[in-house]
Amino acid sequence: MAIPTYTQTLDNMVSTALDTYSTDPVNCLTDSGEKFLTAAAQMGRLFIVNDAEAVRHPMRYEDAGNPMGKNALYKPDITSGTPSVNVLTDTAAEILTLSRFHLQAATRNINFPQSQPPGNLIDYVSSVVRANMMTVMNQEEYLFLLGKQPGTVNSAPELRAAAFGDSDPAIADGYPASLPAIMSMGTANLGFGVNNTTTAKSFAGIKVSDIPNWAPKFFSIKTRGEVTSGPSVPATHEVALSAVTGDDMFGTIQNAILVSTYSETERPTHLYTSIQVFERFLQLLRAEAALPDPVMANMGKTGTIPFAGITIDWSRYLNASVDWVPGVVTTGYEHHPLLGINWNSLRLNTVRAGGIGNESIGFIQQIGGLQPHPMKTNLFKRIEWKRCWSVDNGRRSFFSIFGIKA
Repeated sequence: MAIPTYTQTLDNMVSTALDTYSTDPVNCLTDSGEKFLTAAAQMGRLFIVNDAEAVRHPMRYEDAGNPMGKNALYKPDITSGTPSVNVLTDTAAEILTLSRFHLQAATRNINFPQSQPPGNLIDYVSSVVRANMMTVMNQEEYLFLLGKQPGTVNSAPELRAAAFGDSDPAIADGYPASLPAIMSMGTANLGFGVNNTTTAKSFAGIKVSDIPNWAPKFFSIKTRGEVTSGPSVPATHEVALSAVTGDDMFGTIQNAILVSTYSETERPTHLYTSIQVFERFLQLLRAEAALPDPVMANMGKTGTIPFAGITIDWSRYLNASVDWVPGVVTTGYEHHPLLGINWNSLRLNTVRAGGIGNESIGFIQQIGGLQPHPMKTNLFKRIEWKRCWSVDNGRRSFFSIFGIKA
């Protein structure tokens, strides 16, 4: 029996390492991801799906706030058979439409030297694969939060549509739906950084003009109330970060939570913001002597704040930008984002890719064996994965608070 060559040994080790990381996506996201990927794993919102064109979720039309029609009320054993409150209807109330979130693909090379490096080859291969997986996860989080490839930390957000047929903007090849799009597309002139995003244009194949409850919500930090159309004068909603009071911050967030809560499942669970706003929130809590017990108990050891039934967190990728202002594309109106997320609805879908034995449920697909780079002294392993973010319980429990000026 021939002794395996270095290339054959390396190929087997790389395949084994990829299979190990790929078939344990929860721990992979927890160990390698940042805020959002870790939250998706910990909240049980990571789903392995079969390969398809898109992930679809059922949506229902509603009639005057009564999704399935009113109930008829009647006294038992009446001979006429006519209910006292006769609202029986012959209008169909079945599922009439589906939201669509198209799966998009990504790929990369994992490179190795052509000659065996000194030291333990097993540790070396495992470290290289793990480093690549961490890079994949970090870039996926950046791509979701800002809708673009990693660049400058202060990079502005970009809307990325969910389905073919969406417009303003249309879906872009390779880009899954972004958080800014989930939070604002298809609303009444409230799309982030877009003046002409209206209810007549679809997001995930659904128009707010057809299903009003498909719309997320927007709140002004200055008025502390909900805004239902694009602000024509953003300055009337602005408060400088240093001038934000406890009533502004706590009152607006509490109001947004209450207005966006419909049930124990359909409600905001987290609020994400910039580190500057997070620090201001802590300052205001200290000034009010209102630090919650969990914060007091973990002072200096935790990066989140429990407030009004949700968790407030920050992300290093979220920064003040004019493109976090709904319906406005004007310099001089850079606002910090405050994004209310419902993790009972938001989910990450990864396509089942299999593993070495084709029995695992990994999400990394290996494309062929180890190959040499032409004109180079390196070898590479090509991998790919397909994924998308989606919401399966609607968007009305998502909210954005704007007006905190940088």
